[in-house]
Amino acid sequence: MSFWTPIRDFFLNLRNGADYPLRQFFRWRRGDVHWKNEPKDDLFADLPAAERQLAEQMALNLCQTYHLDPFYHHSRARIYRENIYYLALLQEALRRAEVRLGDAITCADVGPSDWFYVQALSALLRWYDSAQGRKVTLLGFERDAFRVYADFHSRYDHALTYLKGLEGVTYIPKAFEAQPHRYDLIFMLFPFVFLADHLRWGLPKRLFQPHALLTAVWESLKTNGGLVIANQGLDEHEEQQRLLNEAAIPIRAAFRFDSPLYHYAMDRYVLVAIHP
Repeated sequence: MSFWTPIRDFFLNLRNGADYPLRQFFRWRRGDVHWKNEPKDDLFADLPAAERQLAEQMALNLCQTYHLDPFYHHSRARIYRENIYYLALLQEALRRAEVRLGDAITCADVGPSDWFYVQALSALLRWYDSAQGRKVTLLGFERDAFRVYADFHSRYDHALTYLKGLEGVTYIPKAFEAQPHRYDLIFMLFPFVFLADHLRWGLPKRLFQPHALLTAVWESLKTNGGLVIANQGLDEHEEQQRLLNEAAIPIRAAFRFDSPLYHYAMDRYVLVAIHP
């Protein structure tokens, strides 16, 4: 830790302590965000030839398996590519943990931001290991839903645009709270495990409670329900493992996920726990 870190965090917390309540008070909304479909022919043009061919085949298989053709034809190229990556990552998580899903499931996503990956998540839940598809209820809980983006639309506006057309999917602009034994699956994709990140993303220090959040999530799972957590970077992954161990949450699967479908600056790691 540098000399300036506590000073920086102090002033970030002061700013966030003022900005965050204002966002909750004004609850800014402008309505639908309008994006044009972009061609996907050169989706993996940045990759070497052999890797590009592999990525194209993987993407095609995922698109067909999870019935993403409408999304393919009505999305921006980068968002589609990231969704395919998320789909592959989450599919691998369910496979490694040997998760079994019933014909009707209720799931939660905790802290989804603007939920740009909701098409992938919804498709996974509906079609994973199910040729006929299953009934899915999916709730996304976002504490800071009214942050305003550069286009003057809120995070809420973007989320509702991304989820348009998805049956059984709801974006809820509030923090997740314990709902004992309600969910078959809960996702926490890139939660804040370090205070510095929490502050940089605009939240006041008083809301940084990773242990309490984990406890609430774990209490909310049904017997044999699954908790899927993704982190970026080895430091976050190891801290997340420590938090799970501290909360006595048994880890069923832990792995680093690497794929040509998308390359991030920091490695992605995944943890899966199954409620006994």
